[in-house]
Amino acid sequence: MPEFKVVMTARVLSRRDMEFYQTKLGIDFQSIPCNTEDEIIAAAYDADAVMTLMQPYSRRVIENLEKCKLIFNAGTGFDTVDIQAATDKGICVANPGEYCTEEVAEHAIALLLACARKVTRLDKAVRAGKWSTFEKREIRGQILPPIFQWKGQTLGLIGLGRIGRAIVPLAKGVGLTVIAYDPTRPQIIFDKASVAPVTLEYMLEKSDFVIIAASFSAATKHMMGIEQFQKMKPTAYLINIARGSFVDEKTLYTALSEGYIGGAALDVVDAEPECMPPDHPLLTLDNVIVTAHSAYYSEQSAATYKQRIYEAVANVVNGKYPEWLINPEVKENFQKRWRNTKPEFHFNR
Repeated sequence: MPEFKVVMTARVLSRRDMEFYQTKLGIDFQSIPCNTEDEIIAAAYDADAVMTLMQPYSRRVIENLEKCKLIFNAGTGFDTVDIQAATDKGICVANPGEYCTEEVAEHAIALLLACARKVTRLDKAVRAGKWSTFEKREIRGQILPPIFQWKGQTLGLIGLGRIGRAIVPLAKGVGLTVIAYDPTRPQIIFDKASVAPVTLEYMLEKSDFVIIAASFSAATKHMMGIEQFQKMKPTAYLINIARGSFVDEKTLYTALSEGYIGGAALDVVDAEPECMPPDHPLLTLDNVIVTAHSAYYSEQSAATYKQRIYEAVANVVNGKYPEWLINPEVKENFQKRWRNTKPEFHFNR
């Protein structure tokens, strides 16, 4: 029986991949999907490593992980893991690093262009037997107006981190002017990206498209609410590829149905890690596009993702810190916690 146990509390790997890792590394690899704190504790209390994707790894959960050496968050964000609690407990926290920046940026622009040209609404109309002719004016009269040229329109970015900066050249490439709101970034970041820093209020008032591309925290929960939507242009679009909780979905529905803004495209929703229910009010609106948290995906990013998961687990099994360590300050506590255990956990870097 392998002595090193990994519990995957979210489905981040296929059964085939799990079996490969299990054989290659000689570990016990279990998949036990969880949503609540109690479920995680019951599944992973005796695990040497856990894998998560938006499950709640609170201080309470972490304090009950008696053998854990690694929490691997399979997404690029890690706002659902209490990093300080893990550090206090001597547990390494890692993620796959920058493996899908280009993909997410491309998805954001794809959603923007789909909104701008009303692609999904036009497709739906055609499937309903409508066509843009003089005899059938449903499309020309009810769907097409207003559509504007991209050149000269303004994109407002909330967040100028890795993904925000990757969006900038793509947006400029189709003729958009880019401004950004990110109070956490120094001026040099804006200068290097050739983007003007602005206030949130100014950005909302001037932008034809707003893309949320920021890191989430408790302070930014529902930062986009009715007050913000009322400041936007009635023809503007909101695109969210960051975290669903940035947006108050109830007031977004009001803003969309009452014409405060022109439309929205969401790759993330507030219900996650649960899926968006099919009877969600937003899904009744024609001016909303929703994709299933798929912005990260390409064949290339999927391959890199799997490789980095393997490397993170392999490093810990073989006495090394994971490559994409989020809490490097954990090292002292890690050594204290495991100094009297087997030599392979006396990490040397």
